[in-house]
Amino acid sequence: MWKAVIVDDEHKIIQIMRNIPIWSELEIEVVGDATDGQEGMKLIFEQNPDIVITDIYMPVMNGLEMVEQLRLHNFAGKIIVLSGYSDFDYARQALRLQVDDYLSKPISLETMKEVLMKSIEDLKALQMEQIEQAQLKQKLTVYEPYVQKKWLHYVVTGTHDSDFQQVQEMNQRFKHWNYKSHMVLVIEMMKTDRLAGMSLVDQSLFYFGLNNIIQEISQQHWPEFNFVELYSHHCALLLHLNNQAAEETPLQHVVELAERIAESVFAYLKIEISIGIGGLKEQWRDIARSTEEGFIALFYKNKRIGKSGLVFALPEEFSKKEIHLYNDLKHEMHPFKLYQELSEAISYTQIDQAITIVQQFIIHLDGIHKVPMVYLRNYGYELWIIIVNSFAKAGIQIDSFYPKEQMLDELDSLSTPQELEKWLIEKLKHIGKQFQSNVNLKHRHAVDFIIKCVHENYHKELALGEIADQICMSRSYLSYIFKNATGDTFNNYVTRVRIEKAKAMIMEGKYLIYEVSEKVGYKNVPYFNTLFKKFTGLNPTQLYETYKTGFSSNIDTNQTSISYSIN
Repeated sequence: MWKAVIVDDEHKIIQIMRNIPIWSELEIEVVGDATDGQEGMKLIFEQNPDIVITDIYMPVMNGLEMVEQLRLHNFAGKIIVLSGYSDFDYARQALRLQVDDYLSKPISLETMKEVLMKSIEDLKALQMEQIEQAQLKQKLTVYEPYVQKKWLHYVVTGTHDSDFQQVQEMNQRFKHWNYKSHMVLVIEMMKTDRLAGMSLVDQSLFYFGLNNIIQEISQQHWPEFNFVELYSHHCALLLHLNNQAAEETPLQHVVELAERIAESVFAYLKIEISIGIGGLKEQWRDIARSTEEGFIALFYKNKRIGKSGLVFALPEEFSKKEIHLYNDLKHEMHPFKLYQELSEAISYTQIDQAITIVQQFIIHLDGIHKVPMVYLRNYGYELWIIIVNSFAKAGIQIDSFYPKEQMLDELDSLSTPQELEKWLIEKLKHIGKQFQSNVNLKHRHAVDFIIKCVHENYHKELALGEIADQICMSRSYLSYIFKNATGDTFNNYVTRVRIEKAKAMIMEGKYLIYEVSEKVGYKNVPYFNTLFKKFTGLNPTQLYETYKTGFSSNIDTNQTSISYSIN
C-alpha cells in the first residue's frame, strides 16, 4: 500500500478527501491529516508518506512554506498542491519548489484519479530505480575484489579481455597513481615437478602462501605495493613511490627487498626464485613496459645485481646477436604478453582463442630472420609449460596423456616456427576435443570467486550458502561445482587456507599460539592444534622450532639457491 497525508485547514475538505472512493482502488492508505503546515510537517516526518496533498492558505504555516521546509529536509515523496486560489505568483512559487502537481479547487474525481495515478507511476519508477541501484551496489560490493584484481592485472600486463569495459572505471580508485612513479619486480619460480603437478586447489594455496610471504616482507620495507599473479610460474610485485622518493631511493633498496623475498620464499616454501627488476616509470600507463623489462632481464640473465645472484636487471648492452633479437621481439610483440594472453584463454578453455594467439605469435616469429635454435626451442618449452599449467588451473590434468619426457623429445625435433605452430595447434585441438565439454566458463568464474572470497576472509565465519546467495546459485550446486573443479570440499579448502596462513604466522614468530589461532578464525585453541597437526604433521610449537633451527642453519652457512639459465 502507498501512504498519503492530507493537509488542509478546512475539516470539511479533509472529510470529503478521505471519503473519495479511489483510495482503495489505487491501493493508497490515508495515514493522517493536519490543519496547518506546522502540524503537517510533524505528521509527515512521523509517517513518511509517499504522497502529500496540501492546501496553500493555512494558519501558523502555509502550504508553500511547509513544502519549502520539506525540500530542505530532502523529502522524496510526491507533493500535490490543491488550492482555491489560482494566483500566478503562487503557482510560480510552487513550480520553483518542484511540486508534482498544482490543482485549483474545485476538482473533479476523474482529475484527482488521473493525478494520483501519475504520482503512483512516478513512485513505482523511482522505486524500481532504487532497487536496481541497490542491486548494482551489492553486485559491485561483492565483485569489487574481482574487478580490482582484473584492473591491476591489466595495468601490469597490458592485456585485457572482454570484461575490460567493466573494469576500466576502476582507474578512478587509483587516481593517486598519477602522482607516483612505479616499478615492477617480475618473480620467476624454478620449474619443478612439484609445481607442475599441482592441482587447482594446491596452486591456489601455493599462491596464497606466496602472497602472504611477499606481503609480509614488502610491508616491512615498502610503503605501497600490489601483488599480481601472472601466467604459469610467474608473478609480479608492483612498487609505488612518491615522485620525490623515486628520485632519492637508490636501486640498492629495491635489490635488498628482492633478495629478502627470495630468501623468505625459499625458507618458507622451499621454492627457488629469480627476480627481474623493470625500469622506473613516471606514468602508470607505462607499468606494463616495466613488466616487460623485468621479463627481458630474466630472459637473458646476463646482469646479476646484489649478493645472492638471484636478482637481475636489464643489461646496459647486449651482444650483437642479442640486440637484433631483442629489437625484433620488442616490435609489436612481447613474449610475456603473448604468454599471459595464452594462459588466460586456456584457463577459461577458450581453445579457438588460444590457437589464434599461437598463430599470431608464430607469424611474427617467422618474420624474424635467423631466430637462433636455442630461442625457438625455449619458446616451445615455455609455451608447452604454460599450456599444461593453464589447463591445470582450469581443473584439467593432461600429464597422463602427454608425458613430460615425450613432449620435450618432440619439441627438440622441431626446427622451424611453422613446425612449432603445427605441433602446438594439434595438441590444443586434441586436448580441446577431449575436455571442452566438461568445462563451463560460468563455473570457472564461480570457483575463482570462492577461492578469492576464502583467501580474503579466512579469519571470519565462512558459509558456502552465503557465498552461493551472492552469486545467485544454490548451495548444493555450488558445492558440486567446487568439488568437481578442485577435487576438494569447500570446508576442507577453508581449513587448508587457514592452516597455511597459520604456518606463515608461526614461522614469523611474532604471535603466541592462541593469537595465531584467533587470527585464522579458531576460538578453540585445542581444536586448532589438532587440525594443525592433522594437516602439517607437526603441532605449532614443533613447526616453529623446526623452522627456526633450519633457517638459522641456512644463515650460518650462507646457503643460497642457485639460479638457472634458459639454455
